[in-house]
Parts: sequence; structure tokens; C-alpha cells
Amino acid sequence: MSDRNGHDDDIEIEQPLERKHTVFKKRHLLHPKSWREFTWNILKKGKMTNFLLIFLIPAIVLPRMHLEERFHDVFYLNFIFNFLAIIPLSNIMTIGVEDLSAFLGPKYQAVLHALSGNFVELVIESYALMDGRYAIVRSAVLGSILCNITLVLGITFVVGSWPTARRRDGKPALHTEFEIGTFVDTSSSILALAFLALMIPAAFKIAAVPVDTTDHRLVDCNLQNISHATAIILMLVFIGLLVFQLKTHAHEIVDVKEFDHHKIYNWLFDIILIAGSVAGITICARTLVSSIEELGDKFELGTGFIGIVLLPLCVVSSFIEHYQAIAEAARDKVDTAISVILNTSVQMALLIAPILVSVGWIYGKPLTLDFNILEISVLGCAILIVNYLVADNKVHWLEGYMLIVSYVLIAIAFFYLPNLHDEHPPILDCNPWSRNLNKTKVEGIAETGGAEG
Repeated sequence: MSDRNGHDDDIEIEQPLERKHTVFKKRHLLHPKSWREFTWNILKKGKMTNFLLIFLIPAIVLPRMHLEERFHDVFYLNFIFNFLAIIPLSNIMTIGVEDLSAFLGPKYQAVLHALSGNFVELVIESYALMDGRYAIVRSAVLGSILCNITLVLGITFVVGSWPTARRRDGKPALHTEFEIGTFVDTSSSILALAFLALMIPAAFKIAAVPVDTTDHRLVDCNLQNISHATAIILMLVFIGLLVFQLKTHAHEIVDVKEFDHHKIYNWLFDIILIAGSVAGITICARTLVSSIEELGDKFELGTGFIGIVLLPLCVVSSFIEHYQAIAEAARDKVDTAISVILNTSVQMALLIAPILVSVGWIYGKPLTLDFNILEISVLGCAILIVNYLVADNKVHWLEGYMLIVSYVLIAIAFFYLPNLHDEHPPILDCNPWSRNLNKTKVEGIAETGGAEG
């Protein structure tokens, strides 16, 4: 049935089930609305969120007025304005990604959603990398993964299995059983592999420094080579995961019945929408990074707490992604919510972290993956707990409560962790195809003819 304006919004209801796919394609071919109406619908879609666009202008203008000399605490305003400005921009980017994924197909939805959620974190951490804040970058990578698999996953378990939230035959359900999809099982295994890959550089530094005490630059050189090789291998694993997810096992991963067929505005309009929001987020993220660093210095917060807790919680695009996952759990789609959360964490470990190492490699910022013992320990324990919880195909609110408490314990530990000063190791001319032996010690032995003492 068409309305007075010629819209065919209700035509799908009157069609037989076998013709739904044909009608969906027909809807894509007919675009009765103009781009002006596209824009107006975007603004109406989230009135409360898009109202925050008024903070975009002061967020851009205020840092360029150089008010630091007259007002020492102006970074508070910079933080608030840019934080609020990123919220509607992230929401607009999410809308564009949803429409574009509906145009491409259901198998691309999870990949694009996770990528949009991680993009702002990539921009923020890239700026911190360019400033030489290596400790914050490493902590932020782990903080994003930990926030996803403990805090967000815990809230998802609580919302999806709370007795008053789920009802069967009008009675509250005491627990929830769900089918573990192929991607959930694969993602939990890949997270364990990512932990192994991220642990190796940290374990190497702990093992190598006591052995070679004459020149730590040689250890740094070897550590750079190991980090670069680890980044390349992790990106290859991510490529294999994309082939697995989009090609060979797409029929097992995608549940077409749970795919929300959004009405497409226009694929070109979606790309322009995403590009415009990306540009705005990039501008605001630069000021947000510097204001968070000044905020940490003001309250004497350590780099570990800033990277593990503050940055992941301040990245609003991930917050919107988390909200969507929790909303899926509230609609009795716990397995879909778990897939979204694990997909975001896997992308952070296999794509974002290697990209940051590669960017530092290209621009002469020697970012290595030598996490400290506390960071790598809590990551391993969190991944181990998540693997246990999703393995039994059952979810209840107590498991979610345990995950939330785990995140609180991690935050407390990093709150009291002393500030880690960022070291600026020199760019060494390292040969990646050979071991960088202690040349000083070898030459000393050669000069004395091997007769020492």
C-alpha cells in the first residue's frame, strides 16, 4: 500500500514470504526522496543526540583562540566541548554504517559496526602516538579490550538474563540458554591467540634485560623487530578472519532473520555521511587527547589509569556501539550481542594494535608491544574468564555481575599504579634478519684475544 506521497513503506507486509527478498531489492532501486529529505531524516532520527551538534563550533574554535595563557583551566572546556561534539558525530557515522551495511548485505554488518566503533579509538591513539605517549597508547589498546570483555559484556549478561527482563509464558525466566554461534566460538579462541602474540614481546623484554646488562639498546632493537613481526602476523590473522567471516563460513555466522533491513537512503549519501563524520571526529579527537592528558596531570593520574579506564570510557563511538549490543541483549538476542562485543575486541587486537605499531614504524615513532606485567596479567585472566563463561551456552546475571566486578578491580589496581614515564628510545638501524648480538662485548673479547683474567 502506497501513501499519498508515493512511499511504499507498507508494501512488504502485504507480500507473500517468498517475495520479501524481491520487494527488498525493489525498495533499494526506488528512491523517491531527495538528498534534502535524507539530511532532514538524519537530523530527526536522533533529536536529543543531534542537538549536541551545537557544541561542534566551540569545540573547533576554542582551542585555536589560545586562551591557555589567560585561563589555566581552559582544558576543562576543551574536554567537555569535544566530548559532547563527538557524540552526535559518532551517532551519524553509526547511521551511515548501518545503511551502508544494509546495502552491502547482512554479512558485512558486524565487520562495519566493529570498525566504526574502533575508528575513533584509532584516531585518538594515533594522536597520542605522534606525541610520543607510548605508555598511554599501549594501555589504551588493552583498556579497550578489557572494557569490552569485562564491563560491557558483564552489563550485557545482566540485561539479557535478568529475571524481570526476560519472560516465558508470562513468568520471569531464572536463567538464559543461548546457542553459541560459530563466530562467538572462533572469536574467543582468537582472543586467546592475540593474548599469546601480545605476551611474547613483554615476556621477551623481561627475559632479555637481565641477561644483557651492557647495552639495553640492543634489547630495544630486538624488541622492535619482534613487535613489527607480531604486528604483521596479527594483520595476516585478521585477513584470514575476514575470509572466514565473509566468504567460507558466512552462512554459519550470519543469521538473516536477526538482520535489521534498514531502509537505504542512498549508498553515495551514506559514504558522504561517514566521510563527513569521520572528518569532524578527527578534528575533535586531537583536542580531546591533549585535554585528557592535561586532566590526568591535573589530578596526578597515572598513564595506566588514563589508558585503561579514561580513554575507553571517553570514546563515545564505542559507547554507542556498546549501547546497541546491550539493546540487542534486552531484546532476547544475547548471542548477537556477544558477537558484536567480541568482534569489536578482536578487531582491536588484530587490526588496530598492528596499525598503530605500523604507523609508528613508518613515522619514526618506535611503538613496541612490551606491556608491563600488570597489563598483560589482567588481559590474560580476563580472556580466560570470558572463554569459560561463553563455553557452557548459559548466561545468568551473576556471571555478568562477576565480570563488572572484575573491571572495577582492574580499575582500582591501575588507579594506584605509579605513573609510567614515556621513554623515547632512539630509532635504531636494526637488521630484522639477524640477531642483534652485543657487539661491544664481542669486540672487547676480540681485542684482548679472549684472555681476560
